Amino acid sequence: MTEKNYLTIHSLTALPWHNLNRDDRGLPKQVREGGKTRGRLSSQSLKRAIRVAYELDSFTDGTNSLRSRDLHKEIVRRAAAIATTSGTEFDEAAALKIATKIVKSLTANDKDAAETDGPAKEASSDTMTWLSGDEIDALAGVLARGEGGAIKAADHIKSRTGSLSIAAFGRMFAAQSDVQTEAGIAVGPATTTHPIMIEVDYFTTVDDLGDGGAGHLGQAFYTSGVYYRSVTIDKKQLRDSWTGWDSPDAPDRLGLLVRSIVTALPSGKDNSTAPNTRPALIIAETQAHRTAYEFHEPVKADADGGYLKGSIARLIGQAAQARAFDPREFGESIVSGTSVNTDLVIGFEHTAANLPELTERIVEWLQR
Repeated sequence: MTEKNYLTIHSLTALPWHNLNRDDRGLPKQVREGGKTRGRLSSQSLKRAIRVAYELDSFTDGTNSLRSRDLHKEIVRRAAAIATTSGTEFDEAAALKIATKIVKSLTANDKDAAETDGPAKEASSDTMTWLSGDEIDALAGVLARGEGGAIKAADHIKSRTGSLSIAAFGRMFAAQSDVQTEAGIAVGPATTTHPIMIEVDYFTTVDDLGDGGAGHLGQAFYTSGVYYRSVTIDKKQLRDSWTGWDSPDAPDRLGLLVRSIVTALPSGKDNSTAPNTRPALIIAETQAHRTAYEFHEPVKADADGGYLKGSIARLIGQAAQARAFDPREFGESIVSGTSVNTDLVIGFEHTAANLPELTERIVEWLQR
């Protein structure tokens, strides 16, 4: 029997007028597929949205992970706070020099790292480093105790991490590949199932102290559509990368992560629009290998308008065809979403009435 270590969550979400993820021109991101222009939400934007949503729900005390080019400064800031609390003398300039060298040792070559023996410099002008709150605190504690001279990043940063965010999405350290973390989750871009149009919104800003007329004229760009996306959880890799798998709060952590995978969206222009809808259809299925579905031929609008019904029918049909073609590839399946009815669940083993039930079933499978 083929082992099913993967679980892919497929979803269809109808997003009203929005610009959640824009390009360098300010336009909603697009892609050409099937000879038509489709809307796109990049994989990177979705990963960040999932991570931010998960950590906002999980950490209310500021212990979330941080991804920044200024982590050396944050390490020193926390070290200074620890030293102040304990009444220990603290040389901030010396600590900054050590922290800069530590961070650079993860991302730079030996020559670059050695250059920090001079005055403290920026760790990098363009390299982001991602550390968990625990890792930052551990490094800060060493600096606060005045033990930073002999500190090595690898003593406190491991490939297996206590941060579920880092374990889920992985991180790369160019200079120390032995401590980088393999991602347990793969996220594809979300694309519309149909062609899109870009709408131009002409706007003015009124100058309250001006004599009259507009103080500023501008344009903003928006679109709308039904987006398909797939996220695959590699259960074995996630277990290998996350040290908290057997902790008492693991089910809660995993549940919050799954919820974020299903609901999180990028935040572009969300104060000017209302795009935060819930998925109309979700299919979660265990797989022997990562498998997604496609909308190469664009869905046509219904007679009364709208692409959602046609998109749902297409996705349901593809899932059924894939199972019929290669039954050994697929295992358990769950269907849910705001538009699910009894006509849609034929061919699926389970129906989840709501998001909590769907989340519970997925977490139960993950922890088997």
